[in-house]
Amino acid sequence: MTENHLGRLARLVRSLEGRTVAVLLVAVLVVHGGALALYRLSATAAADEAFATEIARQLVLAREAVLRRPADQRGAEAGALSSHHFEIGWEPRSAEGARTTDPILRDLRARILAREPVLGADIVLTLDASDDPLHQQDLHGIVPLPDGSVLTFRSAHAPSLVRLAPWTFLATAMAILVGGAAVVLMHRIAGPLRDLTRATGRIGHGPIVRVPEIGPDEIRGIGRALNAAQDRIHRLVAERTQALAAVSHDLRTPIARLRLRLDRVEDEGERQAMAADLADMQAMIDATLAYLRGEADPEPRQVTNVASILMGVADASADAGRDVVYAGPGRALATVRPVAFRRALENLVDNGVRYGARVRIGLEIEPDALVLRLDDEGPGIPPDMVSRAFEPFTRLEGSRNRNTGGTGLGLTIAKRAVEAEGGTLGLANRPEGGLRAEIRLPRSGTGS
Repeated sequence: MTENHLGRLARLVRSLEGRTVAVLLVAVLVVHGGALALYRLSATAAADEAFATEIARQLVLAREAVLRRPADQRGAEAGALSSHHFEIGWEPRSAEGARTTDPILRDLRARILAREPVLGADIVLTLDASDDPLHQQDLHGIVPLPDGSVLTFRSAHAPSLVRLAPWTFLATAMAILVGGAAVVLMHRIAGPLRDLTRATGRIGHGPIVRVPEIGPDEIRGIGRALNAAQDRIHRLVAERTQALAAVSHDLRTPIARLRLRLDRVEDEGERQAMAADLADMQAMIDATLAYLRGEADPEPRQVTNVASILMGVADASADAGRDVVYAGPGRALATVRPVAFRRALENLVDNGVRYGARVRIGLEIEPDALVLRLDDEGPGIPPDMVSRAFEPFTRLEGSRNRNTGGTGLGLTIAKRAVEAEGGTLGLANRPEGGLRAEIRLPRSGTGS
């Protein structure tokens, strides 16, 4: 069995469907087993009772008839009392020596003596152990007579020691059918739950996902509630985005007017400081809008050479005079949104250069993932800040200077972009100093 099959089996065992089916099948097996056991006890007891009564009656009749005859006629008398299914014989004495009743026949022997105590406590019952299939399990017996001779008998009809009536096999087949029907029914009931799970897993990662309103009333109710909640949330997000777009437009107008008025400022240093402040305001507005619009990125995903993007980011940074170097293979494919993913990498590089001056980009190809590592030589992150680094508007440096502190959205935007491609982004302090940002991306199925 492959790991894929083992994984599916493990998920089935953990699922509501698997556990419910298991409970149903166990219940069917317990009920069926109990019914068979009760039948076995009642039917076997009744059959053994009737069999013991018949054996006791025939043995008493044979005993009385043989004892009325002289010794030389007893053998013939016993033969005359025999039938095809119940043979009776007489012997002057037991020729087989002392024998004991088979343990499995002790209950039958007790039943016979309970009905006809006159047969005597020395009666012996055994089963035929011959290889003849016609006589296997035939009942044999020895009944001592008062004068020392013995009656022998063989019954072709053995007691119902381990036999089951044909209806038990029909009952077993019915139990199997009921179990199969329970499995099919539970699978059909669990189907809408699986659809609901898959649909809810896609909620929040793009446009509205209509949850199928199928299945039992409870599941339909959940689907309707989720669809209504999505409509409300997307309406609120759209209204918020429109409001922010309006605010952005309104803010750009006074910023543009202020830039025009900068030419009237005679002090060169003051003019440059005011221009930097206006650039900071514009960058903050752009970064905030990029973060808020991240969920509605219309860029399609496509198979992309991630190594080429990394080399492009490193080259562009180097051309801008920053110490950024890429070391890794020249080809590594993954399905991503190239522009958004490049923007995420640029944010990580900017963060590394801002705090660590030098950034080293590495790429490793694993069987099922691409591992990207961006290492800087800065001071790292305080341990209490690692878990909060990706929170919106969280700045890793406390000053309000954008040259060191940034807007607090670069890592948040980068993490969102990576997770949109099905990957993960984590931060860790390097033992030799500096910070490492590690991205794990699922590999494309078209090659490395």
